[in-house]
Order: sequence, then C-alpha cells, then structure tokens
Amino acid sequence: MKMVIPLFKDRISPHFSTAPEALLIQTEDAGIISTLKIDLAFLSLPERKARILALGVDVIFCGGIDRLTRCWFEKRGIRVEDNRMGNAMEMFNGHLNE
Repeated sequence: MKMVIPLFKDRISPHFSTAPEALLIQTEDAGIISTLKIDLAFLSLPERKARILALGVDVIFCGGIDRLTRCWFEKRGIRVEDNRMGNAMEMFNGHLNE
C-alpha cells in the first residue's frame, strides 16, 4: 500500500494545497518498506493532484483538504483521511497499530 502525508517540516500540513512537501510511505504486511519525501513547493493544485495520482497512492492522510479535491481523489480510488494533525510519523505509526 502507498500512502502520502502532506508535510510542514515533520508535522502533518494543515492543508493539502499549501504543503511544501509530502512523505510517500510504502508498506507491506503492516511494515514500512520505503519512504520518500516529495517536493510540492512549486506545484499548482492540478499538478499536485496529477503527481499523487501518478505515484499510485492508495491513501492520503492530511490535515485539511477542499471538498472538490477530495472528491477528485476519491473518484480515482484514492481514500482521503483528513482532520489528522501532529507529527506525521507518530500518526502513521498509530495508524499501523490500529
């Protein structure tokens, strides 16, 4: 499974569209097999969406996301979990332990 967490430093960004970077996490059998930081700073919203889609992401964990962008991702089979906050890796590890 591939997951993306929009970042502001090491924390979950308050909003998808303003995050300067994102953390791509690939998991297998409830363990992390790879992580990669993606630069989003100079991408427009349509470019951000296309980049996430091209990466084959399954889930986006974010602080906030506008309704149209959320629907756009969901229509393409990407689950969006918003209202997340705090340290990105702590939130992710908590998700793995659920």
